[in-house]
Amino acid sequence: MNVCLMRSMVPKLMVNNMKFQTQSVALVATLLLVPTSFAQVQAFDKAAAKAERLVQGSEAARTFVPGEGDPKPAGRPKVDRAARVAEREGRKPERIEAARSFKPGEGDPKPIASIKLSRDQRAASREAKRDEVIKLNKAGNLPSYGENYGGK
Repeated sequence: MNVCLMRSMVPKLMVNNMKFQTQSVALVATLLLVPTSFAQVQAFDKAAAKAERLVQGSEAARTFVPGEGDPKPAGRPKVDRAARVAEREGRKPERIEAARSFKPGEGDPKPIASIKLSRDQRAASREAKRDEVIKLNKAGNLPSYGENYGGK
């Protein structure tokens, strides 16, 4: 190939390459700027939006939608303090009896008191238990919990 021909092609390639880069940058800029210009937020009126939400909320509270439960619970009559105190006092004996009585499944609220023994009596009972274990072990009546567990 002729050297002159190669030298004449280099500037054309560079120019073509520059045109391509310029066009691609313009295309990318267009793609990025157009959606953002359409996404411009209009002037926002907070008071109008709040009023609209308030209307929607009150309408939603008025209309019952199955599955949501009743948004307006039934009203209860006001009860003065003296009546509430009198009602509590009326229930007090039932509460006291319920706390004292044993209910299966709850465990015994009053544990059985253990017999109080002196120190000498406790030591003597421990020594008697040890002597019994020693006798059973010598006779071979105690299971071995070592490697041959279940053998005896």
